[in-house]
Amino acid sequence: MFSAGLISALGDRQKKAVSNRGKKMNEDFSYVWLLPLLEKPFETAALDLPDAIRALSKKYTLPADIALQPLVITALTSHSEYWSGLALKWLEDGFPIDITLAAFLAHCADDKTLSQSCRHRARRLAPRWR
Repeated sequence: MFSAGLISALGDRQKKAVSNRGKKMNEDFSYVWLLPLLEKPFETAALDLPDAIRALSKKYTLPADIALQPLVITALTSHSEYWSGLALKWLEDGFPIDITLAAFLAHCADDKTLSQSCRHRARRLAPRWR
């Protein structure tokens, strides 16, 4: 079968991989971790954001300036019909659209990985920033 040395070496390698994975997550914050906030109305998500940040900060090193707009951009560029749809819903419900979001919406309007319905919603929303 397997020698004790081989099993030990494999165990050490696995521990190191898990350890390195944890370090990488500490170094590279991702708004993907906050995507579930999009499942709530944006007013509620804005109120829940500090609690979500507090929960994540117990496990990870986070930047100081976490905001909801980059979360919306992450969802719009995720190539996920689900997350893009939720971000579009926030925008339709009045989440502020600026020139940056308008540019991402224009990109979504042309993104063939999204459904025609999502592309049309993005196209309707893009001019709202003016």
